Amino acid sequence: MSEPPVNVSADGVHPEPRKSGHRLLDFAIALSAIVISLISLTVAIHHGRVQERLVAANSWPFLFWSSSIDQDERGQQFSIYIANSGVGPALLKGLIVRHAQKPVRGWVELLQECCGVERQTELDPPSLGFFTGGQPKGVIAAGETRTLISLTRLPQNPQLWERLMAARLQLGFEACYCSIVGECWKSDLRGLEPTRVRECKAGPDDYIEFGAGIDERGVLPMLKKEE
Repeated sequence: MSEPPVNVSADGVHPEPRKSGHRLLDFAIALSAIVISLISLTVAIHHGRVQERLVAANSWPFLFWSSSIDQDERGQQFSIYIANSGVGPALLKGLIVRHAQKPVRGWVELLQECCGVERQTELDPPSLGFFTGGQPKGVIAAGETRTLISLTRLPQNPQLWERLMAARLQLGFEACYCSIVGECWKSDLRGLEPTRVRECKAGPDDYIEFGAGIDERGVLPMLKKEE
């Protein structure tokens, strides 16, 4: 068995690749090796991108808003909620809810704007038929819903329930949410194609649990009447 060719220089002894003795053949072999390496690199890059898309697809959230009417022992409940029908969790970072083009920052303000609830010092939610509602921003898991407001129809005040039902036709939403892999979208929570954005941020008009003017004592001060 012959020894591999070597190159002896002042820096030491270095092995050299075997050569066929034909310059054109040696060039073709070297070129083939380079082409194969480039193809392997291209395949690896493509495979990585496919894997990224698969991860993104398997963590894709999709938020929409809707309303429902349910019946239980308390009576009829009308609810407005946000749901995630995607396959991954959504991090809802920004949410503006508008009634007749005006931002409302919680269910108290919504009932004031749409349904004739007076702007007084304090409010007893059960007296309005308020059943549940909460802070919508945060993580919404796939298949989960987040209720903005659920109102029970009370015999002594059915008009409030009916006004809220009618008000849903004047509601508009502007949401910004992200997936767990950092992809973010803006959406009106109606369309099927949300707009991709670089990031999501909270804003001063964002919907919170009650609305503006809530203090730490649990008192629900209403907004002052406009002069």
